[in-house]
Amino acid sequence: CLFCEVLSAIHSTDIDTAESYKGLKATKRKLKVEAKEMENALKYVQNSRAKIITVNEPVKKGNRLEVVFEVRCAGIKVENGESKNHPLILGEGQFLPGFENELEGMKAGEEKEFSLKVPAEWQDKRVAGKNLDFKVKVNIVQERQVPEMNDEFAQSLGNFKTWEDFKKNVEDGLFQEKELMEKQRIRIELIEQVAENSKIDLPKALIDAELNNMINEFKASISQFGLEFETYLSQIKSSLEDLKNNWKTQAEKRAKMGLCIKAIADKEKIVPTAKEIEEKMNQELMRYPDIEKAKKEIDLVALKSYTEGAIINEKVFELLEKEAIIK
Repeated sequence: CLFCEVLSAIHSTDIDTAESYKGLKATKRKLKVEAKEMENALKYVQNSRAKIITVNEPVKKGNRLEVVFEVRCAGIKVENGESKNHPLILGEGQFLPGFENELEGMKAGEEKEFSLKVPAEWQDKRVAGKNLDFKVKVNIVQERQVPEMNDEFAQSLGNFKTWEDFKKNVEDGLFQEKELMEKQRIRIELIEQVAENSKIDLPKALIDAELNNMINEFKASISQFGLEFETYLSQIKSSLEDLKNNWKTQAEKRAKMGLCIKAIADKEKIVPTAKEIEEKMNQELMRYPDIEKAKKEIDLVALKSYTEGAIINEKVFELLEKEAIIK
């Protein structure tokens, strides 16, 4: 069974010498919030508070539109090439180059037909380099009234007296995100060193299991963008087996790191207490609006197992950081 193979691999993982996971070296990067990052963050906040007003005026850049469109290639409707009440903000360049230019000057209720040539390097290879015929109707034209970045706006966002106070809060938040990402990077670097310094008998079943985990993670990521996994594969002209072959090396790396974490925890006798597990599980359950309902719907046994693993991982990384030389 997979569990037996994993257990055997953990016991055969050679990390007996302290040098294999203690006294590791890593360099911390100098962190700084760039001006462009601040600009983008502040613009995001500003745009998120914009007021939307429907107008009866010609379309111009910056307007929010809702359009109906149909796309054909050589007279044949393109797959997924139609949409109703499709929202877009003119000028953001989310469509085929030239598409938004054709909409400028139109009014709500107007229709228009035009053709565009798709760039040869276009991501959707089915239509790359081809001529497409569009039929578009503008349903709604709206203006976005963006608030001015001043003290009054800052005060509307929370407990801030001035715009400078709010900017400082945003900058601190961005810096904390960078610190968290840097911490994660160093942790990965440390456990990679452990894996490289260790002799590991890696079972094929464990590699396959890690590959499946990677595939499932990727499927979940793709679904967040409204894409079906099979549709994505067809668009990039690939297959599930292709992905597995391309990701095999990364899966082996992840599996090795996982085994090392488990082996270190075993050697250092790192075992979460019942209280730690309970507190961590309660933190997870607090994310749900109705905790009692969540307890009935969630697999609490699986959640407990996941929580225990997460605590062990955290404790192992804390140990690596404590014993490492980080400059």
